[in-house]
Amino acid sequence: MSNYNDDKYFDKDCIFCKIIKGDIPSNFIKENEYCVVFADLNPKAKVHLLVVPKPHVQNILETDEFLMNKVLETIKKVSKEQKLESFRVINNCGKGAGQSVFHVHFHILSGDNLEE
Repeated sequence: MSNYNDDKYFDKDCIFCKIIKGDIPSNFIKENEYCVVFADLNPKAKVHLLVVPKPHVQNILETDEFLMNKVLETIKKVSKEQKLESFRVINNCGKGAGQSVFHVHFHILSGDNLEE
C-alpha cells in the first residue's frame, strides 16, 4: 500500500494536485487515504461532485485495479452519506471526450432531469 501523500505522486502544475495538497483552498466533502471529494465549481446538476484520486494519473487508462477499487468504494460511501438515491457517474477520458483536467477524476451528478 502506498502513501499517496508523498510528493512523487503529484504534478506541480496540475490544478487537482494543488487542491489535494492544500495549495488551492477547497472544502472537501470527503477525504480518505486514496481520494478527495469536493463540489464542482461549474455544476451541471443540482448535485455535482468530483471524486479525485490522490495520485496524479492522467486518465482512466493509466489507473490500476487497486486504485479504481478505492475510487468506486469512495463513490459508494459518499453517495450514501449525501443520501443520493439516484445519480450518474461520469469519467471523461481524453480531450476528444471532454476531459479538461488531465488528472483522472469522476463526476457524480444527481438531481432533476438526469433521465435525458
